[in-house]
Amino acid sequence: MSTSVVKKYVQKMQKLRRGEKGNEGPAPHKPLLLLVVIGFIRQGQIVENKIFPSPDLAETFLKYWTKIITNRTPNFAMPFFHLKGDKFWHLYPNRGQKGKLKTIRKIRKISDLLEIVHYATLDADLFELLVNAEDRKVIRQTLINKYFPDSKPEIESLLAEEQQIGEYRQLLIQEVTEHPFYFKESTESIKEKNPNRSEAFRREIKRIYNYTCVVCRSRILTTEGKSAVEAAHIIPFSDTKDDNIRNGISLCKLHHWAFDEGLISFSKTYKIMISDLIVEEGPAEWMLTELRGKPILLPKHNLLFPDQNALKWHREKIFKKET
Repeated sequence: MSTSVVKKYVQKMQKLRRGEKGNEGPAPHKPLLLLVVIGFIRQGQIVENKIFPSPDLAETFLKYWTKIITNRTPNFAMPFFHLKGDKFWHLYPNRGQKGKLKTIRKIRKISDLLEIVHYATLDADLFELLVNAEDRKVIRQTLINKYFPDSKPEIESLLAEEQQIGEYRQLLIQEVTEHPFYFKESTESIKEKNPNRSEAFRREIKRIYNYTCVVCRSRILTTEGKSAVEAAHIIPFSDTKDDNIRNGISLCKLHHWAFDEGLISFSKTYKIMISDLIVEEGPAEWMLTELRGKPILLPKHNLLFPDQNALKWHREKIFKKET
């Protein structure tokens, strides 16, 4: 990228429009979100000039926030919407929301953001600049030096950690196409679990299932971007020592517990099985027994479907049956 283009965006990054709130000073939301977006481009999580307000992006924004910002309340929706005022960030509406996006002046709730905004793009030459490693580093360092000069070690540590998580995420997907999932009982120590690979597994499972419980199909997000679902291992990691995508499934906290306890399982045809040993009371719509025989939510690509051998292991080893 030419020196003049790099210089143009360095100047833009140094002059972000940030509102002030009492004694707290200018808001850090915009530069922090830009650092997260730059990290996603570096990791290959953003490969085209479309930035979606995903729970993945929001969760990473919150992670950066809790490590760097101490005197303010995090809000992912505000910078994602208000960066449009800096003229290099452009918003595109969801279907039927064009008029509302054109007239609305403020967004503070992630629910409103997700309702109105489909994705954002950067200026084409800025995105091209951020794809290039050397130019990207210049922009990243500009943001850090200008807005977070006292947090350089923390940010560098976050960047390194997120880069490794991103590399593991790509590796997990690559493994799906290169070899089938194979379960072999492991005798390795549980202490050898790699935290960054585990985090990559957690994020990929939630993304693959669109942050939705495969059993009840609930999709709940907080204002900060946190999700109500968890990434569950079908065969426990303690038995496999392997965070293979096909050994994972997305479950809400209730159905994760029920799955681990053997109260529910899934058939060869991906239908919900309910243990006959369960005793429950309450509203019918919340009862596990009402789910018997219903199909689970599956990923878009069949290569990512839960592995049949893993499900068979769960039915035989964990699922509670009458003896």
